[in-house]
Amino acid sequence: MMPKRVKLFFAVFLLLVIQGATARSESLVERYFQNLQSLKADFVQQVYDDQSRPLETTHGQLVMQKPGRFRWDYSPPAEQVIVADGQRLWMYDVELEQVTVRALNEALNSTPFALLSGAAPIQDAFTVTRETTSDGWQWFELQPKEEQPDFKRLRVAFQGEELKAIELEDVLNQRTRLTFKDLQRNVSLDPGVFTFTPPPGVDVIGDVPG
Repeated sequence: MMPKRVKLFFAVFLLLVIQGATARSESLVERYFQNLQSLKADFVQQVYDDQSRPLETTHGQLVMQKPGRFRWDYSPPAEQVIVADGQRLWMYDVELEQVTVRALNEALNSTPFALLSGAAPIQDAFTVTRETTSDGWQWFELQPKEEQPDFKRLRVAFQGEELKAIELEDVLNQRTRLTFKDLQRNVSLDPGVFTFTPPPGVDVIGDVPG
């Protein structure tokens, strides 16, 4: 099963690069996230080993709203819900009947999220380069300027001006690719989707609101 930290990484990545983009953005990557205020999409998440052999595929839906709010719903059989409500980060594992909650700032400051915290523009943390064009997609590599213990690089794909995929390569050369379907950006979202209440009977662990 895909590690929770990888799922959380993707959940936080889009939010943080939005916050980190600035008016001096130059590349397509930086310009896209600078202008992004909200996002809604279906996604497919695929994991590959160091020989590019597929290990796992999951599906789900996501919504995001600047600042500090997102919701990712992973479909069965790996059913999981990840919600950031602006103050706290909730992770609900349906199979384990367990909810983990922590302060959102704490989650954003943990490795590798500190790199993407928005305290500095994207180009201050990454070297952004155009890599290849494949099947009509332009791939850009985001190489961290400082060595990271959990990942080696990020790759982002666009078709024209539209975001199509994000890929994470870890230090063991395992790749996790997130491909978007029916992506809508800067759409109006119901604030209620970013509210999470633990279901009755589940274990709740962590920084539970009083």
